[in-house]
Amino acid sequence: MNGIIELRQVGENDWKAKYQGNYGIYSIKITVDGNKAKKFSCSCPSDYYPCKHIPIVERAIAEQMAFEKKFKKAVGLSLDELIKNVSAEKLRDFIVTQAKYDPDFHNAVLLEFAANAGSLKSNIYSGIIQKALAAVTYDEEAYYYLEEYQEIEVLDQWLGKAQDYVGSKQYAEAVFICTAIIEEYSQWLYNIGEDTSMFFDQKYQTIPFKIIEDTVEYITNKKELFDYCLSEMKKEKYEGTDFYQNFHKLFAILAVMVDPDAFIAIQDELLAGIKDKGSHGAEIILRRKINFYRRIDQPKMAWALIKENIQIEAFRLKVVKMKIKKQKFAVAKKLINNFVNRRKKDANRYLQDIWGKLLLDIAQKENDIPAIRELAYGFIKNNFKEKYFAVYKAAFGPDEWNEEREKLLLHYSEGYFNSSVADFLVVEKDKIRLMEYMEKYLSIDELEKYYKFFASDYPEKTLGMFKKALVRYAEENVGRSHYERILLLLRKMYQVKGGKKAAMELVAEFRLRYKTRRAMMEVLSNFT
Repeated sequence: MNGIIELRQVGENDWKAKYQGNYGIYSIKITVDGNKAKKFSCSCPSDYYPCKHIPIVERAIAEQMAFEKKFKKAVGLSLDELIKNVSAEKLRDFIVTQAKYDPDFHNAVLLEFAANAGSLKSNIYSGIIQKALAAVTYDEEAYYYLEEYQEIEVLDQWLGKAQDYVGSKQYAEAVFICTAIIEEYSQWLYNIGEDTSMFFDQKYQTIPFKIIEDTVEYITNKKELFDYCLSEMKKEKYEGTDFYQNFHKLFAILAVMVDPDAFIAIQDELLAGIKDKGSHGAEIILRRKINFYRRIDQPKMAWALIKENIQIEAFRLKVVKMKIKKQKFAVAKKLINNFVNRRKKDANRYLQDIWGKLLLDIAQKENDIPAIRELAYGFIKNNFKEKYFAVYKAAFGPDEWNEEREKLLLHYSEGYFNSSVADFLVVEKDKIRLMEYMEKYLSIDELEKYYKFFASDYPEKTLGMFKKALVRYAEENVGRSHYERILLLLRKMYQVKGGKKAAMELVAEFRLRYKTRRAMMEVLSNFT
């Protein structure tokens, strides 16, 4: 049966709930202000906002708060007052007993007091996280219906605790917690398999590293943490995960302080194992080296690495832009053309992307008219683009352009409506041909988009097209949404010179012809 299966207060105004729905168990978070939800989230796949589960949980929270208020009044004794009269020994026995049978209470005690474990604290967190993750349940089939990545409450709690330790300058404790989460959560994901692990929030693979990064400046055992990263990130369970990339990021931060050469050596070793030096994998490693050189204030080394690896498209792009900036146009063109020519199959696509834009920029700087025409035409050949159309047109003299514009217009005309033709005529301010084109391929959609460009000069023609298009639209479409659109277009028709009379006559015609369409009559009653 669907409904709330768990409701807990986790803060002064914060509540969490679990709801058994049609597609599994949904996690719900609500922050209340009084009895009303101020902030909320639900992991269900509903398209509605808020979904139906929020008001249900909101009512349950209000009922719970009212009950507790009534209970406190009836008992007449607060918890604080009650505990004051209990001995430390009895309270200790009670905590131990409760923690034994209540997992949530057990975790709350650990969160509060695990740091007092003395010599055991170097490994106690791993055991706690491992045990907590073992208790996490998940329905693999249900996850396919959920639109949000799933959160794991116990990890949220421990990450929150680590952040609290950073705030109180207990940096070593924060690092202990984070390394335990990294090790145990990565192993848990590895064990449950890639297909299921993909449904959990990626933040658990990132936040622990971010917290450690925030402590690096203050911890004294930087070398120990450096060695930990070096050995840990080589483990198979991290391959292909965000853990792996985040280990390298943390390793780089530590290497700056501990051993810069070791970081470069590791990256060179990884790069040597990649055959295709133009691959995405090679690019990732090279970017790590480049960013590291910049971090240790060696920008020349970083730039040299970029120039040495122009087989990577992004690096070649940086080099080309630098050559253009220095007005070394011949070199820049050679670099671009070599890259594009090697990709003959997709050459047109590349020339209509950043590479074509750069070549066009060079052609304009060199005033190379044939190149400008060829490159600009490539951008407008398939679809009209006003920016490149202006560049193309500017490369022709007035007499040449008259002939060329007709060729281009013919190129766009394919026996059916093409917005490139209409857009072309708008830019060329050819109102008569635009109006004729609209009339030839008359439709509500296109008329609504383009009528303003010729309506003031040719109101009668425009009104005639409106009437013809609306009559046809009314014949072919039934339903309130269509009637609302007819009303909208009648109001636009009304604004055209002489349109008041034409629109009123058309409304009268519709009321007579479609008097049995009750919804249409209701909608048209709003026409003024």
